[in-house]
Amino acid sequence: MDGDVVKVSAPGVDLVLGRLFRSTVGQKALVAVTGALLVAFAFAHMIGHLQMFAVAGGQEAYNQYAEKLQSLGAIKWAIRGGLLVVVAIHIQATLSLMARNRTARPVAYGHNKWLAASLGAQTMRVTGPLLAFFILYHVLHFTVLAVSAPGYEAMDYALRDGTGRVVADVYGRMVHAFSQPALTVGYVCAVGLLGVHLSHGISSLLQTLGMLNATYRPAVRSVGPLLAGVLTAGFAAVPLAILAGVIQ
Repeated sequence: MDGDVVKVSAPGVDLVLGRLFRSTVGQKALVAVTGALLVAFAFAHMIGHLQMFAVAGGQEAYNQYAEKLQSLGAIKWAIRGGLLVVVAIHIQATLSLMARNRTARPVAYGHNKWLAASLGAQTMRVTGPLLAFFILYHVLHFTVLAVSAPGYEAMDYALRDGTGRVVADVYGRMVHAFSQPALTVGYVCAVGLLGVHLSHGISSLLQTLGMLNATYRPAVRSVGPLLAGVLTAGFAAVPLAILAGVIQ
């Protein structure tokens, strides 16, 4: 009839998508995609921290970098919220796969024995929860400032950019924090756990995304440990340099 609104619905679409993401294949895809996003964020985070070295700009560059991040306003919170959602999906999908593996008859992939035999694969159930606790502590320490020393939040720095702006001295906060040997050792150990976790995780996500075939297998076997090693070295470099007095 004239004037009637015809509503076209596809009730099967939601059902199909729901079944897909609840399936083993769907859960593996969620772990792989969210894992790739978190690895990309880790590299961006590492590159930002490396600006603390004088050769990369030192205090001026690092505080400008931190101030730019803070000036993003709503975008900053959207990114943080998105990261939180990604982490939650990654954990949920991983726990779901672990539960399925416990109840199903284990069937190994003959051409993927190198994945199952790696240290990272054998310790994923341990390194995952430990990293979750470390990330929580890291956020409380450097973002929320809930476990920082008195006066830590009040540190400020006058940028030498001709504008006379005074910003939070995040560089000074980092130096103050990692001048404590116990804290530095704890962070470096946590970064080591991250490296072990990612050495398997990166290779596993590449496998899930279909890159583990006869052509790419040798490269994929090494790319996980290689990228994990770069992240481990990059994240450990700043606290160790501060403790050694290279950054001060």
